[in-house]
Amino acid sequence: MPPRSDADSEFDAMLSAAALAASPLPPSSSPGPEGGNINSRKSNKNVLGFAKQYATHKRLHPSQVAEVEAFAADPIATCQIKLFATLLGVGNCVDTIRTAAPDFKLSSSTDKNLHQLGIGILVSPLIGAYKGSLPTKHLLNIVKKKCFDLPSGIELISSDWAVVKTHAEYYSTQGRAAFKKLLKASIADKDPKKNPNIFILGQRFVKDTDSTLTTPLCARIALMRKYFLLHPGDLFWDELDGRLAWMQQNSGGDTNKQTKMFKVVLDDDRNKHGNLADYSMPDDSVIDEWQSKVDIVVGAPA
Repeated sequence: MPPRSDADSEFDAMLSAAALAASPLPPSSSPGPEGGNINSRKSNKNVLGFAKQYATHKRLHPSQVAEVEAFAADPIATCQIKLFATLLGVGNCVDTIRTAAPDFKLSSSTDKNLHQLGIGILVSPLIGAYKGSLPTKHLLNIVKKKCFDLPSGIELISSDWAVVKTHAEYYSTQGRAAFKKLLKASIADKDPKKNPNIFILGQRFVKDTDSTLTTPLCARIALMRKYFLLHPGDLFWDELDGRLAWMQQNSGGDTNKQTKMFKVVLDDDRNKHGNLADYSMPDDSVIDEWQSKVDIVVGAPA
């Protein structure tokens, strides 16, 4: 249908006024020549004329104009039945369209973004737990804000949002699996000094991602290596998350106290693995804008 103009609106108002004027009047005490009510017949004629004129103005097909005229001539009960039946028919059409629609799929660009963000969340020095629903929750919160090329309000469509959630959960799981492989390789030699130092290990964690290696991240990875040595099996992430919770509780949520705790862990790793003379720690004065935005979401109250 063509866009409506001010002239269309004015014409709508004029025709509506005509319809109002054509409303049935009280029966007259003076019958017409054939015994009928003159005012009633005149009113019906005006309504039918308005129905045809308005339907034509709305550019309906000739057959539809005829239907409108017939509808206008029907008794009120008949009109109500027709309206209800038509409404049910429209509902059936909508259901058919929904059924015929193809299954929702993520675009390759959005899928790539989910992968990158999944790693970005896991390498955030602010993450409170690596296992469970928390990493996926952070990822989905970013998706809701950024949307990427997803339809607006997709989280309100359960079946489509389930596809996004499944991908988010997958990349969180894959990220943890990749980290465990890196940790296992980082303790392969029985002589710790021959194993990769924390800087080299950290670079492997952020390789092929949009993240940048920082000293706080190195401290997190040092804690991971410490706990992988203690719990290399299936309970690794549970034990690590338990230690993070312990540090949070015993620091009273004080960021400075937690930083000192992580520094102790980092210094211990640097002294045990690799050669201190072979590297220097990252320059944290260089701010990674992309990772900073991820950290804001991760550090927000859950």
